[in-house]
Amino acid sequence: MAKYPDTIDRITKARLRLSAFGSVLSIALTMFFVGILGFFAFFSTQYLKNLSKNIEIEVLFYSDVKEADIIALEQQVKVKPYIAASRVSSREDNTREAIKIIGSNYTEVIPNPLNASIIISVTPEYANTDSLAKISKEIKRNEIVQDVDYPDFIVKKVSNNFQKIQWVILGICAVFMFITMLLIANCIRLNIYAKRFNIKSMLLVGATPKFVRKPFITKGLIQGIWGGIIAIMLLATALFFGNKSAPEFVDFSQMLYIAIILGGILLLSILFTVIISAISVNRYIRIKDERLYL
Repeated sequence: MAKYPDTIDRITKARLRLSAFGSVLSIALTMFFVGILGFFAFFSTQYLKNLSKNIEIEVLFYSDVKEADIIALEQQVKVKPYIAASRVSSREDNTREAIKIIGSNYTEVIPNPLNASIIISVTPEYANTDSLAKISKEIKRNEIVQDVDYPDFIVKKVSNNFQKIQWVILGICAVFMFITMLLIANCIRLNIYAKRFNIKSMLLVGATPKFVRKPFITKGLIQGIWGGIIAIMLLATALFFGNKSAPEFVDFSQMLYIAIILGGILLLSILFTVIISAISVNRYIRIKDERLYL
């Protein structure tokens, strides 16, 4: 808690403390809002990437192909740079799935035409129409492969809208971050504006600009630290409840990036308040006397 001279009465001290608390709270809420926007952009991007990972390619084989040959091909395919994961779905698994879809045991009427298959998930950068078409064409060159199937319609929708959605999210976040930065900058400027006559008085009695500037920058630093800490606490609470209500969106598997964003919020809070404080106090150090009243 800041200490004030004994010559200042209690009411004035209370007002000064309330003003300082208001500044810290304004910084904290602004940084909290910036953090929410940052996390929204991050989790949205991760969610879209995870959505693309769920797009699977199924490699179908002729009924007379041996399962050992299918397993051998899967081992060859899984080392490709565009493969995120692959597995062999046995003939029995495929048959059970087909019976579940059809609703009756078709093997009692006709010979089972199904064979084992390979289920492939591609990396996010290859989850687009052009890349999947090339991958499909490459796999089809193998003579034991009957067909390669993947949800072409969903892939087109995801790949066509993925970058658009990313740019829209980033654009919205950038606009709102700019607005919130202006709000916090104005708050700091108003606090220093209220002390412009004190700044001029100190200069008139011989204080150097460095001496005048130091307490304002120190105050900005302290307010930035406290504002950043409060913002991190609010963000951590929001993330906790966000994960509880929507774990598929607020995913804690990327804890390193979450910690980096939280650390970035604290650093941004400190740097921004210090820089704005320095710029604002420099203005009133250099300002002409007749402009103090404007």
